[in-house]
Amino acid sequence: MKLLVVDDNPDILQLLSSMISLFGHGVDEACDGLEAIRLLQKGRYDVVVTDADMPRVDGRQLCKFVKAQRPDIHVIGMSGDLSALKELENAGADICLPKPFGLDEFQSAIENRIHVPSSQSVFAASSLELAG
Repeated sequence: MKLLVVDDNPDILQLLSSMISLFGHGVDEACDGLEAIRLLQKGRYDVVVTDADMPRVDGRQLCKFVKAQRPDIHVIGMSGDLSALKELENAGADICLPKPFGLDEFQSAIENRIHVPSSQSVFAASSLELAG
C-alpha cells in the first residue's frame, strides 16, 4: 500500500512515517493540506492520514477534497480535540483516531481499511485521553 501522511508538526510527521514504513508500506509526507493536494494530483495513494488542524488547508478541507476527487482513497483523520474529530468524520473521514493513539490502533486502522464500507464513517474514539 502507498500512504500519504499529512501533519504540520514535523515530529509527528516523522514518527507516523516511520511507523508506516515499519508496517511495510510506502509513505510520502506533506506538511499541510495544500502540499497534500499537490501530491494527490501527481501520485496514487491508497490511504491518506491527516491531522485536523493545519495551516493553509486543514484536515477537514483536505478530507472533503479527497472524497470529492478520489472517493476510493481511505482517509484516516486524527486530532487531540474531540470536536475536530467529529468535524473530520462529517467531512468524510473513514476512521478518526484520537491523539494519542497506540501503535496497534494505528496499524489496525491502516490494515483493515478495506473492511470499512466507504459509505460509512467510523468514529474510533476508544481512548478518552486526548492530547493536542
